[in-house]
Amino acid sequence: MTTETGHLIPRREAITPDTYFALRVPSDPRLSPDGTTAAYVVNEYLPGEQKPRGRIWLVETREGAQPRELATGALSDDCPRWSPDGATLAFCSRREDGDAGKPQLYVVPAAGGAPHRICAVPNGVAEIEWSPDGARIAFLSVDGEASKTEPRVNEPDLHQRLWTVSRDGDTPQTVTPANVTIWRYAWSPDSRSFAVYFSTGPNETDWYRGQLGMLPASGGAIRQIAELSRQAAALAWSHDGRRLAYVLGEWSDRPLVGGDIYEVAIDGGDPRNVTPDIECSPSWVAWSPDDGALLYAAWDGLTSQIGLVDGATLERRVLSRDFLVGDRAWPRLSPTADLRRFVTLHADQQSPDDVWLGERTGDGETSVAWRRLTRLNPLIEETLAVSPTRRIEYEGADGWRIEALYTPPLHPPTDGRLPPLILNVHGGPTSAYRDGFGDNWTQLLAAAGFAVLRPNIRGSIGRGVAFADAVLGDMGGKDFADALAGVDYVAAHGLADGARVGILGWSYGGFMVAWAVSQTTRFKAAVMGAGICDFHSFHAQTNIPDWDSRFLAADPNVNPQAYRDRSAITYAARITTPTLIVHGEQDECVPVNQAYAFYRSLRERDTPVELAVYPREGHGFRERDHLRDFYVRMAGWFTRYV
Repeated sequence: MTTETGHLIPRREAITPDTYFALRVPSDPRLSPDGTTAAYVVNEYLPGEQKPRGRIWLVETREGAQPRELATGALSDDCPRWSPDGATLAFCSRREDGDAGKPQLYVVPAAGGAPHRICAVPNGVAEIEWSPDGARIAFLSVDGEASKTEPRVNEPDLHQRLWTVSRDGDTPQTVTPANVTIWRYAWSPDSRSFAVYFSTGPNETDWYRGQLGMLPASGGAIRQIAELSRQAAALAWSHDGRRLAYVLGEWSDRPLVGGDIYEVAIDGGDPRNVTPDIECSPSWVAWSPDDGALLYAAWDGLTSQIGLVDGATLERRVLSRDFLVGDRAWPRLSPTADLRRFVTLHADQQSPDDVWLGERTGDGETSVAWRRLTRLNPLIEETLAVSPTRRIEYEGADGWRIEALYTPPLHPPTDGRLPPLILNVHGGPTSAYRDGFGDNWTQLLAAAGFAVLRPNIRGSIGRGVAFADAVLGDMGGKDFADALAGVDYVAAHGLADGARVGILGWSYGGFMVAWAVSQTTRFKAAVMGAGICDFHSFHAQTNIPDWDSRFLAADPNVNPQAYRDRSAITYAARITTPTLIVHGEQDECVPVNQAYAFYRSLRERDTPVELAVYPREGHGFRERDHLRDFYVRMAGWFTRYV
C-alpha cells in the first residue's frame, strides 16, 4: 500500500510464534558513574541456535548516539558493572576459551579492547559488584562439588558464598562462612563491610527464611542486624554507613521484589517501615546524597511509579507515574550518585522493551523527563499488527477493586457474534500484569481470534502489602472469585461471549487452571502450564517446600486436610473440561509428577486431555522449537474446544 505521495506504507502483519524469536530483548541496564553512557544486555535467538544468547552493548546518553557492542565472541554475557571511575566494565561471561559452560568474571576497558578474565572458579560467578573504592570485585558462587557417590544420601549441601577478588586478578577470597548461603549483598560506602541477606540452609527453599546481617569485607562471622519473618532485597546503605534500607515482603518467587521499604540501624535496633499503608509496591530504593530521603521505584497497579519518601516525616512525593519501568520481575533504576539521572527499561503496547534515560527536573508528580536511548526492534514496531489493549476495573470478591487488561481479537468476528474469551491467570501469585508490550500469549491468541482477559487478582503485586497478602491461606478462594468476576464483567459489557470461555495459566496460574476446572464447568477448554494439582506430592518433591506451607498457611504434617482441600486432584472425578497439560521435564520448582498425575486422573475419567512434556526444560521454557510447539499447540487447543 502507498500514500498519495507514493511512499510505501509497510503492511502490518499479525504476530506469529516466530515473531518472538526475532525480538531483541534488553535487560539489566547500568548507567556509568558520570551519567554519560549506559551498558545493557541484549538477549536474542541467533540463527541455528535453540537458546537465546546475551551480549553487552553500550550507548551514550547524548542525543543521537548510536549503540555499539562492547565485546564480541562470547557464548553469553550478562551482569555488566561499571568501575567507580567509569573506565572499566566487569561482567559475567561464558566465552569460547575454556570456561566449560560456567560464567566467569571478566573486565574490559569501556573505551574498547579485549576482555580479560580476572579469575576462574569451578561453579562460575554471579551477581558481581565493584567495591566503592574500585579495588576489588565481589561475586556470588556455589562452593564445593556435589557428591558423585551412589546412593545419593539426603539433599546436596553446597552453600552459595560471597567472594572478592582484586580488580587486577588473583586468587579469589571467600568472605562468608562455609555454612551460610548468601542471596543478596551490598558493599558499605567505605568498602570495609557487606550487608547481606543470608540463610543458614543452602537450598532454594531456605531463601524464604533469610535474615539480614553484616560482616567485614575481609571476611568473618555474620552479625545479624534484624529479625525477619519475610524476604528482603534491594539492600541500600545510607551514605554515612549507619543505616540500611531494604524492601520487605512475602514473595512467591526469588526474582520478584515488591513490598514495603524498611530501614534499620547497622548497630542494632528495631527496623522501621518508612512506607506504611503505601498503595503501590516499592521494589528498589536508594538514599539521596544527604541521607534525608529515599528514591524508590515501584509496581503501581498496571504500570509503575517513581517517588521520594522523606526519611524523617515519611512524606511521599510521586515523581513519575503511569510510565512502565524496569525489568519485568523487578522494576528498578540505575542512577548517578546524585539520583538526578537514571536509566531503566521501558515498553508500551506497540514497542517492546528499550533502554530509556530519565532526568529529574524537580520534585513534582511530572518531574521526570524521559528520553529513549535504544531502538532494538524497529522492524517489529513498524510492521507488527498489535491488538490494542485497554485497562478495565471491576468489583471482585468482598467489593474489592480489581484491575485488569482486556485485549480484543485482532480482527473482530465477521458473523456479528461476540468473540470467545481466554482468561489468562498470571503466575506467582506474587506477580502482576503490566500495560506494556504484553506477554507472548496474548497477542498470539488475539491474532487467532480470541479476546484475552488478564486480571491482577488479589495476591498480585502493585497494590500494597495488604492486597498481596490477601491470598495467604486462601489460594483458590477469593482470588479465584476475583478472576471469575472479571469474566462476568467482560461478558456483561458485551466485550466477549460469556458462553465461550477458556482458561490459561503457568506456574501459580497453572494451579489456578487445574483448580478452576475442578470447581466449575464454565470453561470450555483449559491449558495448564507447569501447574500444581496435588499439594502433598508437590511438597514432597519441589525445591521450595516453604512456599506451599507459607501460602497455604498450613503444615502438611499437622494439617493435611488443608492440602487436600486446595488440591484440584481431590475433585478430579467431577472434571469434564478438555485440558491441555504442558510441563518441562526438568522442572525443579513444580516437578513433572504434577502433570502426570493430573493427566492420569482426567484420562481415567474419559475427560478430553493431552499431555506435552518437553525434555531439558525447567520451570520456564527456553528452547526455540519447544516454545514454538507450545504456542501452536495452545492456540490449536483453544480453537478446537472454545
